[in-house]
Amino acid sequence: MLAFLMLFITIGTNSPDALTTQPTATCIVAAKNSSGNDRSAAQFVCDGEGDQVEINAAIRSLPPAGGMVFLMEGTYDIRKVQGTLGGIIIDRSNVTLAGTGPATQLVLAPHQNTNVIRIIGHNVGHITIRDLQVDANRAQNAEGKGDPKISHDRFEFCGIKAFCGSPGDPGDHPTHDVTVQNTIVRNAQRLGIMLEGPNMKVVGNTLGNAGSDVVEILTGPGEIRGNHVEITGQTHIAIGSDCANSILMTDNIVHVKEGGRLDIAFRSWKGSERHVIANNVVAVDSGGICAQAIDARGSRTVITGNCLYTASKDTRMRLSIGGGDAIINGNVFENIAIEINDSTGENKPIILGPNVLHNSPIDLKSGRLIQTKQE
Repeated sequence: MLAFLMLFITIGTNSPDALTTQPTATCIVAAKNSSGNDRSAAQFVCDGEGDQVEINAAIRSLPPAGGMVFLMEGTYDIRKVQGTLGGIIIDRSNVTLAGTGPATQLVLAPHQNTNVIRIIGHNVGHITIRDLQVDANRAQNAEGKGDPKISHDRFEFCGIKAFCGSPGDPGDHPTHDVTVQNTIVRNAQRLGIMLEGPNMKVVGNTLGNAGSDVVEILTGPGEIRGNHVEITGQTHIAIGSDCANSILMTDNIVHVKEGGRLDIAFRSWKGSERHVIANNVVAVDSGGICAQAIDARGSRTVITGNCLYTASKDTRMRLSIGGGDAIINGNVFENIAIEINDSTGENKPIILGPNVLHNSPIDLKSGRLIQTKQE
């Protein structure tokens, strides 16, 4: 790998100040505990304390056209940059932040109460974060609260966050085209991944506990696809959207293990449109809890090809449909309570079935339900 990378880079001094004036298309950063060969080859070498300094300098060193910052294997100590909303700050377009896989670990230091990675700036886009491990260390970063009267202020304590401005800003020049791929994100005080803007993708990641949502997309369109979410502690929502239209939530696994507590596995926001929730698995082990498998509050929703299961026959998970023009078809439900409660008042059709239902009753509270034969 190192030999391959060397074909694309120019090796220079290890000084961040010096290298900000010597841009390269690919810049290598090594951790304090990277191998000797990796450290010798890197343009920036971290000292194990406040390693966001070197990483941010590497991002600034890229040319105007952008490029890649490649983080060698090792553990990087991430701390809040004063006057900003994060540790690692990506405030320019066309940047890839990549590592070697799980061996590249970004760990938020204690009592920083910030985003590990914050993407920010008017119209900043075409950002890729991949092949990393992000530990937001919520056990030692629990002090951050934020003002509930200011938009976003309570949600600046994430593993990875993209929003064009600071809390309270209007968001009229959104971040866009952000992809998080093949990355491990765990232990966020608020959200593991929060991306606001069009063309956001969260694909093929391994995700874990969060104080709020494990992953959430706002605005849309967007994709949350092929992720493995493992819940072992208290978490609010695994996969969700907020004020977003045209969202794919497909091919994900949400696994609640013994001792895990999850409120909602999949959620779409009231007033949203065009969500496809398809080919997912929700599995709740004995001793785990998930209150709602799917909470589909929006309209024009397709729910198909999902396998929803909880080991508890007495405490069923709920599947809630809160809007019309919806299709729930071709799923396998085991120990699920299906609740139809259209709160829009539009009386649009909700088509149910055929599905395979095991110990999964249907409760029609309100709405125009069109039901075909269930198995």
